[in-house]
Amino acid sequence: MTYEKAPQHFTAPVSRRLALTLGGGLVGLVLAACSKTEPAPAPAASAAGASAAPAAQAEPVRGGQLVVAIRAEPAQLNPLVDQGSGAHSVRPALDSLVWDNGDGTHAPWLASSWEVSDDATTYVFHLRKDVHFHDGTPFNAAAVKANFDYVNNPANKSTGSTAKLKPVATVIDEYTVSVKLGTPESSFLTLIAAPYFGILSQQQIEQDPKSLATKLIGTGPFKFDSWVKGQSLTYVRNDDYQWAPAQFHAGAAYLDSVKYVFLPEDQTRYNALTTKEAHVVDYIAPEYAKSVKQSADYQNEEFLLPGVGYSLHFNTRRAPFDKLEVRQALLHGLNREEIVASATFGAYPVQEYLATTTPDFNKELKNKIRYDADKANRLLDEAGWGTRDAQGYRSKEGQRLSASIPYADNDQLAQRTLEQVQIDARKLGFEIKLQPVTDLPERLYNGNYGLLGTFQSEATGMQLWRLYGSDNISDGSTVGSNASFLSIPELDAVLAKARASGKSPDRARYYAQAQEILPNYAPSVPLYSRARLVAIQKNVHGVAWDKAWPQPYLFDAWIGK
Repeated sequence: MTYEKAPQHFTAPVSRRLALTLGGGLVGLVLAACSKTEPAPAPAASAAGASAAPAAQAEPVRGGQLVVAIRAEPAQLNPLVDQGSGAHSVRPALDSLVWDNGDGTHAPWLASSWEVSDDATTYVFHLRKDVHFHDGTPFNAAAVKANFDYVNNPANKSTGSTAKLKPVATVIDEYTVSVKLGTPESSFLTLIAAPYFGILSQQQIEQDPKSLATKLIGTGPFKFDSWVKGQSLTYVRNDDYQWAPAQFHAGAAYLDSVKYVFLPEDQTRYNALTTKEAHVVDYIAPEYAKSVKQSADYQNEEFLLPGVGYSLHFNTRRAPFDKLEVRQALLHGLNREEIVASATFGAYPVQEYLATTTPDFNKELKNKIRYDADKANRLLDEAGWGTRDAQGYRSKEGQRLSASIPYADNDQLAQRTLEQVQIDARKLGFEIKLQPVTDLPERLYNGNYGLLGTFQSEATGMQLWRLYGSDNISDGSTVGSNASFLSIPELDAVLAKARASGKSPDRARYYAQAQEILPNYAPSVPLYSRARLVAIQKNVHGVAWDKAWPQPYLFDAWIGK
């Protein structure tokens, strides 16, 4: 992601917006203890929200270029290194081993079937035999092994969930590969269904690894064509494509090409919709959501992103957040309902520690986070912050109760959200300094913040381990995503049981326990789940959803008259 030079810190509060008025080991031994591959269910609805799409024409129209406006340009294209950067723009060229149905089940894709050991540590994949990469080389077990070997090599510094599991792949025969995980993971299929583990050419990985950052060679329905830095990323149809998941049409894609244009400004992206410069506009900003949904000029699809939504993580390696009372004071002292309604114009729902659309969400959660300003003030008094200075901020031994929170200087939603957080914190006598920066991703790993706002979208409760597990704390030699740097042994024990549970009900039960535990330690303040709204021109048909890492899936798409 490209940033401008960061301006100076600012702390001036703004007035609360009237959001609501603006709208809404041995293979034999392994297989003996394995369960069979899941049957593919009927195709699920394409999105969590209803579509406004008109009835499809009888016959898809072939040809044309589909223009998709997206928020951010990837820093580089190699998904095996950077999980987040290009995940929303690399899928046209990359297929995965399995397709995620979005309900905790999976369907065949590059793998025709698989077995999973009862302890969720060994996965054996039986591969299709009719697939080849865009460079003409064959897709086989050796190619799959090359991809796992790449993420498992520390020298490649992969930040993805798959790399965290230290997967060791073994070729059984030409079209069978076994993957042994360093730690159990019952959500492994969901992780490898995501575009950041789309399978790349073995020849490219082994003979030209430097090109991975700027060129994609996969097996997907579209081939990489060009990347114009700062402007666009273009793919052209792969005429040989014959291996889409069963719920999609057979054969090659209908479109001649797909072009992603990078429009980081929310209004510019919206304008691309109204002027018809883009066929599909991803991430319609909350302030435009109501007008898009109510307009007869566009179709729209909305998906409430699963996983861990936008949350403020406390850096417990720094005062004052090394004290539980201070963390709990902000957890209960910030009026999350008002903050979220104001910042998102009522478009996004408040969340707990998992989004409601996550398959492992605890629907009977008892330990919910409740707003209680009196409790928050009492906790701060008990923590020794009972004195207030001339500006009304709490202080102790001459030190003001204060913390900084950086955010990407081009993230308008984050800025609005944090301005509202700043207002509520000031009421408690807590100074929050807002810090627009250009190096936000790096700060997660070096701990240069007091609080940090992040979100992580994947359709599995495994995200609780990624963001709150002790073994995901950066220690100088490994890169972790635990932004609070807090070790919670009680939580670690429950998460380990969840990840080792081969049966979905067992996994869900343990993840439910984890969601009850987290508020007791307050590693973060969860704010909202992102409602990903995609607007589509009325003459565009067949846009589906890739639910492993939720985003529009364009293989079936075509442009009508």
